[in-house]
Amino acid sequence: MAVVDLSGLDWTVAGWRPFCWKLGHSAETDWAMGPDVGPIEAAVPGSVQEALLRAGLLPDWNEGVNSRACEWVEHRHWQFETVVPAGSVGRGEQARLMASGLDYAGWVLVDGQEVDRFQGALTSHRFDLTESLGDGKEHRLGIVFEEPPREQGQFGFTSRSRFFKSRYNYSWDWCPRIVPIGIWDGLNLESGPSLVFEIQRIHAALSPDSRTGSLEIILETDEELWDSCEKCTIVATVRDGDTEIEQASFEPGEGFHTLMLDGLRVEPWWPNGEGDAKTYTLDIEARDSTGTAVWADRRTVGFKRVKWIPCEGAHEDAEPWVCKINGKPVFLQGANWVPPRASYADATAEEYAELVGLYRDMGCNLLRVWGGGILEKSAFYDACDKAGILVWQEFPLSSSGIENAPPEDPAVIKNLVLIANSYIRRRAHHVSLLLWCGGNELFSKPNGNDRPADYSHPCIAALKELVEREDPGRRFLPTSASGPRFYGNPEDNGKGVHHDVHGPWGLGSFDDLAAWRAYWEADDALFRSEVGMPGAASPEQFQRYARDVELWPPTTDYWKHCSAWWVQWDRFKERLKKLGAQKGLAQYIRLTQEQQAEAYAIAAQCCKSRFPKCGGFVIWMGHDCFPCPANNSVIDFLRRPKPAYHALKQVFTARPEPEE
Repeated sequence: MAVVDLSGLDWTVAGWRPFCWKLGHSAETDWAMGPDVGPIEAAVPGSVQEALLRAGLLPDWNEGVNSRACEWVEHRHWQFETVVPAGSVGRGEQARLMASGLDYAGWVLVDGQEVDRFQGALTSHRFDLTESLGDGKEHRLGIVFEEPPREQGQFGFTSRSRFFKSRYNYSWDWCPRIVPIGIWDGLNLESGPSLVFEIQRIHAALSPDSRTGSLEIILETDEELWDSCEKCTIVATVRDGDTEIEQASFEPGEGFHTLMLDGLRVEPWWPNGEGDAKTYTLDIEARDSTGTAVWADRRTVGFKRVKWIPCEGAHEDAEPWVCKINGKPVFLQGANWVPPRASYADATAEEYAELVGLYRDMGCNLLRVWGGGILEKSAFYDACDKAGILVWQEFPLSSSGIENAPPEDPAVIKNLVLIANSYIRRRAHHVSLLLWCGGNELFSKPNGNDRPADYSHPCIAALKELVEREDPGRRFLPTSASGPRFYGNPEDNGKGVHHDVHGPWGLGSFDDLAAWRAYWEADDALFRSEVGMPGAASPEQFQRYARDVELWPPTTDYWKHCSAWWVQWDRFKERLKKLGAQKGLAQYIRLTQEQQAEAYAIAAQCCKSRFPKCGGFVIWMGHDCFPCPANNSVIDFLRRPKPAYHALKQVFTARPEPEE
């Protein structure tokens, strides 16, 4: 068994004028061509931007409005390179480069020669390097990234989506334009028997008695390479810590194989606040005739039972919005999740654990991974498994403001289905995964009409069929909000049309918090999957990241850079306009944070008090991935909880008290 984690090697990155790296030399001068930038040290996984920052060649995009001075990076080709030591691949062995995340498109090189091409940031890639590396010698491995595609930011036309690269990086109302380039997830070199076996699906189920469970493991063996492992035995072992619970084995052949482990004595996995988030270790090995493992995979699994039931008093046409976990109705409460950093390639497992820990302590039991982001990393799912936090994972589609309908081009839909299938293959085994969703704020028609897309749309229908086939039993939603109304309008209360809705965001048309409270006390929505209220960041964040830019009043260039939507100067102007910059900013921070805390608490409490008439409440958003001076987040970029965090914690950690 040979699996080389290439992140442990020494890497460099160099920036070239587009395609100069292909030329090799200048026809005019016969001089060897060289890169414009570098080579410099690089981390894998990691972004080009982070490597340039560490080398002092790029300003910190988190400070002031520096992100504008970083956009030139997008206009180069960037070559990551390392030396693969001799013996990494045995002489005469098959070899594949397995890449979990390449952002976005480019070429794979060995010893300066192109051997393959890739495209797509959100799928995994595999490259056959047998001819290049099969001699067992030392070789130079390069990955060249071309310019990022011209993807849409917050505004555009959803039906024209083609690239499925994370859209928030192209600018959103809480993040300026920071378009990552690089290797954002795992990179391994595999050879020998490790290439023969691949896990296609692991499905864990908890039986109705809540004391026993089952595991279904679907394994595929490579038909072309099977001869090298035809004497192997597959052994699956379930452990609780160091204690072996069950072991089963079978003799595989070519193609697909299913192994069932039934009657496992297990404890249920409970969401945060309902019990222990119990997990187990599943080891799967291929052993040769001597009992030696020639291939192995390890997964963390847990056992839960999910059933969705109608909200009390819901219209007969409404989908079920009360979630029963292990037979117990649970009020779903939490936040919308975005990656820890704008340059998500550089986010560490420690950062994921820290953030998920903050949500756990806040009392959250649900995080919605929004469709304008990424398939979240394994580290995120691992942390949620451990913390007892359910995950609502969306596929990579989002609204565009101008036009919000999903694409209808069959070729585009086919590509999106391939991406979604990759999502399922890589994450469906996690016990924290609750459901899949087609994307964020998708509408049935290009011009909206306040009706979210449903299962009849060809793109949504294709995704639904995929989930039913590849992850049977898991819920799939067409979009969020799934409607039939997008927004909760008071004039429609009592009509049975407010099922899963979005908004409000900020006080907006509300005169004050009394009007805000009246809105929520009259609410009849079955589920609230996105509610927002802005508040300024901590004084410490301003001190760290604003630096020497003009901060007062909150209408300067710094505020407009990524928080223009969330400035509340008109509401507080008369009270603060005569104050100096230092005192005025301090008061503005205090007032907006107090308002945010009270508003979120009112909304959350009103929804939770209606349970089981209302199934859940999710804020937009939980944390900042960029140091916004103001946003709807309750955790700022320094990971400092705002007062709203603590206000919501009081609501979330209290037991729901159903209406009389």
